[in-house]
Amino acid sequence: MQGCSTGRHEDTETRGVIHSATAPTAPPKRRWQHGDPPAPGTPRIVCCPHSGGSATYFRPWSSAVPDGVALVPVQYPGRHERLAEPFAESVEQIADALATELLADVAEGPGDTPVVLFGHSMGASVAFETARRVSGAGATLCGLIVSAHVAPTVPVTSTVHELPDDQMWQALAEWGGTETEVLDLPELRKLFTPAIRADLTISAAYVDPAANGSLDVPVIALAGESDSIAPTSDMHEWADVTTGGFAMRTFPGDHFYLVDYVEDILRIASDVLQAAHSDSP
Repeated sequence: MQGCSTGRHEDTETRGVIHSATAPTAPPKRRWQHGDPPAPGTPRIVCCPHSGGSATYFRPWSSAVPDGVALVPVQYPGRHERLAEPFAESVEQIADALATELLADVAEGPGDTPVVLFGHSMGASVAFETARRVSGAGATLCGLIVSAHVAPTVPVTSTVHELPDDQMWQALAEWGGTETEVLDLPELRKLFTPAIRADLTISAAYVDPAANGSLDVPVIALAGESDSIAPTSDMHEWADVTTGGFAMRTFPGDHFYLVDYVEDILRIASDVLQAAHSDSP
């Protein structure tokens, strides 16, 4: 595998759901990266959640992160401490803001800060677009890990976001990954419907025919063997977005296979960080 993609960047001004909502508490500088900032220079795995997901989805992952590596969950607007903010209008809008914040954050470290971007489902598109923006711009981008989503050159064919509420929730239940209490309680479904529908809408609209060859770092695609939303045959298309090498790993399970393979995914991410460090001069 090739080493990290590096560069420098001048500071610029920074321009989820199925969990409880809270009042705004995060400082303006770190609206997109949830939680306390890692120590300067700490290698980090930046995790972009699925449609309707939030940073809290990755809370259980924290205990499985290797020593010396920070897990940085991404918080989309319209949920939790960002509840009062309007939902994002496009995948690119999320990537613009996240990349700006991430670059400003890692610029405070001593030298280059190793970063791996991970995204599941819609988060894979967010992670890819963020990777395009940070590669060579100041972050030491070591690799991109995409999970359960077709490549950016492949149009999304799902129309779940256009269904009436009850039918949309029925379809989401079939995908897996939705908490039982949300499916069982109409009050909770009503609360979470706007965020999920907004995310599904921008995910369905995202496509970029010119995405191929836009990265020069390793890309690893992860897929559930029985995922009907992002079949393993489609996941191979991710190979074309980079000149930095491609690998694919499949797991037993459906669209939310990752619930049972957190340690495997984090090991893959930490291996990318380590391989990039080993390849550095």
